[in-house]
Amino acid sequence: MVDQAHPEQQAALLRAIAERLGLPPVKLLVKEPGVLGVYRVTVYYHDRRARDSCATLVDDRRQEPRLSTCYRGAFGQRPITYTLTEDRYEAFVRALQKLRFDHLRDQPGMPLYGLDFWMIERAAGSFVRSVIVAPQTAQGAHAQLVGIIREHLPEALRAIE
Repeated sequence: MVDQAHPEQQAALLRAIAERLGLPPVKLLVKEPGVLGVYRVTVYYHDRRARDSCATLVDDRRQEPRLSTCYRGAFGQRPITYTLTEDRYEAFVRALQKLRFDHLRDQPGMPLYGLDFWMIERAAGSFVRSVIVAPQTAQGAHAQLVGIIREHLPEALRAIE
């Protein structure tokens, strides 16, 4: 773990995962009729011990919140979909609000390689925010963000070898 990377490098790496999976950006998903909010967790495994994944949580006023997880190179890139209860969804949203996710910046000091990276995105209306973390080295608010994802959206982190 030598050079410190610019967050743009990790962002490009993580956004490429969603693109390769054929997933639209969150800023487009949130514009669909009835969609109130979109959250996405993209996971990159630096050592290829598991397949990179992208889990998208959509809050649609016409149905219960649903989480769809796609894995690169698995299941024909078709998503595994889970329905969340309103209570569970609201607990997740409240935890992010309490953390002040919308004001959080990318984790500082991440190396270019040698660690797993997560990008957590949120879109609502015309607002889009993303935060990149390296869960193995996250501290402070970034470690709390990792804990929130692990606690409230464990399906988004299920690894497929």
